[in-house]
Amino acid sequence: MLRFCVLLFTLSFALTLWAADLPVTEVVLFSSGVGYVQRTGTVKGDAAVQLTFKPAQVNDLLKSLVLLDMDGGKVGAVTYGAKDPLGKTLEAFAVNLTDNPTIGQLLDRMRGVPVEVTTSAKLSGKILGVERKKKEVGDKVIEVEMLNLLTDDGLHSLRLDQASSIRLLDERLNKELQDALQVLATGLDNQRKPVVINFNGAGERHVLVGYLTEAPIWKTSYRLVLDKEQNVFQGWAIVENTSDADWKNIHLALVSGRPISFIEDLYTPLYVPRPVYQPELFASLAPVNYQANLMQAFSIDKGGTSGNVLESADATPPKAEPTEQARKEGSLKSFVPGGIHEIIGLVGLNKLLVKSLPLNQSVTSAADAKNLGEAFSYTIKDPVNLPRQQSALLPIVTGSVGAWKTSIYNPQVQGKFPLYGLRIKNTTGVHLMGGPITIYDSAVYAGDAVFEDLQPGEERLVSYAVDLGVTCECETEPVPQEIIAFRLIKGDLVISRKERKTTHYTFTVKDGRGRSFIVEHPYQAEWTLVTPKKAEERTDNLYRFHLKLTAKDGGVLSVVEERTTAEVVGIANVDAPTLLGFAQTGKLSDRVKEALQHVIELQTALLHSQHQRDLRQKEIKEIGDEQSRIRQTMAQLDRTSELYKRYTSKLDRQETRIETLQGEVKELQAKMDVQRKALDNYIAGLDIG
Repeated sequence: MLRFCVLLFTLSFALTLWAADLPVTEVVLFSSGVGYVQRTGTVKGDAAVQLTFKPAQVNDLLKSLVLLDMDGGKVGAVTYGAKDPLGKTLEAFAVNLTDNPTIGQLLDRMRGVPVEVTTSAKLSGKILGVERKKKEVGDKVIEVEMLNLLTDDGLHSLRLDQASSIRLLDERLNKELQDALQVLATGLDNQRKPVVINFNGAGERHVLVGYLTEAPIWKTSYRLVLDKEQNVFQGWAIVENTSDADWKNIHLALVSGRPISFIEDLYTPLYVPRPVYQPELFASLAPVNYQANLMQAFSIDKGGTSGNVLESADATPPKAEPTEQARKEGSLKSFVPGGIHEIIGLVGLNKLLVKSLPLNQSVTSAADAKNLGEAFSYTIKDPVNLPRQQSALLPIVTGSVGAWKTSIYNPQVQGKFPLYGLRIKNTTGVHLMGGPITIYDSAVYAGDAVFEDLQPGEERLVSYAVDLGVTCECETEPVPQEIIAFRLIKGDLVISRKERKTTHYTFTVKDGRGRSFIVEHPYQAEWTLVTPKKAEERTDNLYRFHLKLTAKDGGVLSVVEERTTAEVVGIANVDAPTLLGFAQTGKLSDRVKEALQHVIELQTALLHSQHQRDLRQKEIKEIGDEQSRIRQTMAQLDRTSELYKRYTSKLDRQETRIETLQGEVKELQAKMDVQRKALDNYIAGLDIG
């Protein structure tokens, strides 16, 4: 054991020494919250390099680690401390401390273990167990834990709260308890995790270690000085070194692309639950009780997974051998995952770069990595020095841009006043990542603005202050509706209506200065612009109208928009008076008017027949009611009386009338069926524009 500790100390010292020879030489920061860190240096013979990482960084390291051992060397194993769950480790000890047991629970788990208990005297024996008993203390009853011991002179029961010390007499178990406590203490130290990288080879060689790690998003801010002769534009990058390593003379690149990046837990060991096998016993058989399927109980999936795999046309990674000159110079290729290696190659981060990345010399490639998407990179020309936990403001763009003053009015932003603005054109020739911009008019601070990503040659409006020299009013007239057309289509009357919306923008100049002006008006796809006939600009949701405000009169802009809506009405469900009202609007064509007139005639004839039928049905009901009254009266009369005979005669006449009326109702119903069918057929056949 002593030899092992000495060896471990020697190895740790050697690793620490080698770690100093692999400083950070290149950093690429992405605007997606990750950074690529590259360390380069030299090793000699079979060497091991130790780097330390925070536990949260290990998953990114395992996913992205890139290693190169140049000049004929090979990359060996990469070892790191396993991250077994603490509870899983504690369960392996004879004394289980997983659930933070009390002294009583801990002693109860060690039944049979010899202990020495010190109260008022010392007592030695083997633990039988711990039980809880009720004790009277004054007027109260409390529960106390009692330790039961088997000693040479018999059984003893001791109150645990009266024991000043308890010593385990089993040295092996005592050591297990000490080791378990050591594991608990080690688990609290999660600040650093060592990773050991082994390089195998002969002689002195250049090596490279690259990996992705979480990094703050680098940010941009800009300055713009407006001047009559030339607008001075300057862009700065805000970079933060939140790592624990100083950046000394590193090559730094800032990439505005958004590679997809995620975290997968590769560090935590995974355990699969397994069914418990019970060996067959014959000594004593019990009645069989068939339990639930173990496959369901342990949620084991028998099916597996499958899916389509997209393969590239050339699935074999190309071979690349370093040139003899490259071997002599110890050349290294900067590697940046996510398709950025071309960018780094173009900007020349390192004077020792070569055109290819000979990964196959050290590690056999298992897949062909391809460039996905496009990005833009800012490369800091001079080496960067930035201590750990420090930030820096680095210049990335200098030059001039096109900038033209204007005032911008949008009632949704500021109802009374417009905003001072600029139309900026990116003439820098490089991509400008979005960010805040501070504007100076000559030497005077004018205001702040912000813009989104701006491609070379692209123009963008920005606003930076309130223009108090102009007052604005925005008024929208009520939206009237006007019927413009009717159509008859398969029994439906399609009514087309036109809506006209007018918005008046009135501007009054108060400071006596004319100005260029832009009015932003909401754009809605269903509305057609009538006046002005065309907007100078249109965005996804805005029109932009340009006008000149005179120093004396100000200006007025009236925006007129129209839209056409259609209402579908089933003719069969519209009564004749309503159809007659449509026919009298003056918006119908002659054919539509004639068709509606004929529909009205058919509906009128049908309604007349229905009215006649209803009159006869009403008369039948009235006769029936009268007959009921007569029969109630006749029940109380003498059958030989004159009144009884008169009622009998009247009932006879009424029955004859009812028979006549019922016949007429039947004829009218048949007539209505014919009329309704004729109306429906006529309406269904209409197709008139």
